[in-house]
Amino acid sequence: MPSSAASTAGAQAVAPAPRSRLVPWLIGLPVGAFAVLMVVGQLLSTPESSNQWVAREAIKVCNKEVARAPEDRKRPDLTPKDCADLDAAFRSQYGTEP
Repeated sequence: MPSSAASTAGAQAVAPAPRSRLVPWLIGLPVGAFAVLMVVGQLLSTPESSNQWVAREAIKVCNKEVARAPEDRKRPDLTPKDCADLDAAFRSQYGTEP
């Protein structure tokens, strides 16, 4: 009889534990949502919108630089007219406010 007790104990040790199906969903849903958002963002991005963003940032940087004290400027040769010229170029090229 000891052999039958050992065989039932061995059968209980071999049975796999039930796995939760929730864990793959908790990991997969956020990863999938992030991937979808990345694809949508890539599809909506155009070279023109990227160029507009760069031009807007250049205007912002110019205005911040001109607003600094002259001794603190990284580019002391910038004037408010330079920033206005960038602004006017943006308006004429893209037909919208920066």
